[in-house]
Amino acid sequence: MVLRNRDIPLVTSLSGFRALNLALPPGCIIKDAQGEPCAMRGVRERKYLLLLAALLVAAVMEPLVADWSEHTRIIAAVTVSIVNLSVLLVVFGQRWQRWLAVFLLAPALASNIVHEALSNWTEIAAIVYHCFAFVFLGFAVAVILKRIFHQETIRTDTVIGALCGYLLAAGTWGNAYALIHLLRPDSFWVTDGIAERLGDWYLRRFFFGYFSVTTLTSLGYGDITPIGTLALSLSWLEVVFGQFYIAVVVAQLVGLRLAELLRRERPDSE
Repeated sequence: MVLRNRDIPLVTSLSGFRALNLALPPGCIIKDAQGEPCAMRGVRERKYLLLLAALLVAAVMEPLVADWSEHTRIIAAVTVSIVNLSVLLVVFGQRWQRWLAVFLLAPALASNIVHEALSNWTEIAAIVYHCFAFVFLGFAVAVILKRIFHQETIRTDTVIGALCGYLLAAGTWGNAYALIHLLRPDSFWVTDGIAERLGDWYLRRFFFGYFSVTTLTSLGYGDITPIGTLALSLSWLEVVFGQFYIAVVVAQLVGLRLAELLRRERPDSE
C-alpha cells in the first residue's frame, strides 16, 4: 500500500506524526507528490554529506592498511569500491553520465582486484587502475562543477558538494602523480622515510594523495618534491586549478546566497 504526501493530513507536532505512523498499515510506504519515497528523497537531499563521509573514511583507512594482514586488506579494497560506487550514485544523475562512469569505473575496480589477487600482474594492474581512476574522478569533478554553476538556490548540501569536488580533484591529481611515479620513478624526490614505504600499494596511493592535497592548497611540506618535467607541469597546473576552484566556486556560492536573500526581500521582483 502506498500513501502520498497529499493524501496525508497536515501534522504539526511530533506526537501527531508518531500517531500517524502508528496508524499506518503494515507495509505502507509514504511517497511525495512526484511518487518518490520520502525516505529516498531525504537521502537524495543529503547525498553529498554521505559522499563526504565515505571519502573521509577511505582517507583515514588507506594509510592504516599497510599494517594489516592480507585477509583484512580485503576490507580496504571493499571500502575503496564502496567509495567509488558512492561517487557513481551521488554525482552522476543523467543516464549517459552513469554509463560513461561505469565504463571508467569497471576497469579501475577490476585492476584493483587483480592487483590484490595476482602478484605477477601488480605493476600493470596499478597502471591501469591509476589511468582509469584519474579519468573517472576528473569526470566527477567536472559534473559537480557544472551542477554548482547551474544551481539557482544554495543549500547546505550544495556547499558540501563543493567540498567533495575539491577532495575528488585532489584524488584526480593524486592518481596522476602515482602513475608518473610508476612510469618514471625519478620524477619525484622523496625523503628516505617515505621512499622506503612507497613499495606498498596502499601507502603509495596515500602518499601521492597527500602530496596532491598539499599541492592543491599551495601548502607543500617539501617531503615529496617533483623534479621531472611532467611532474612539475602537473604540479603547477594543480596549483592554478586549486586557486581557481576556491575563488570561482566560493564566488558562485556567495552569489547564489545573495540572490536568494534578494528574492526573499523583494518577492515581486521575480
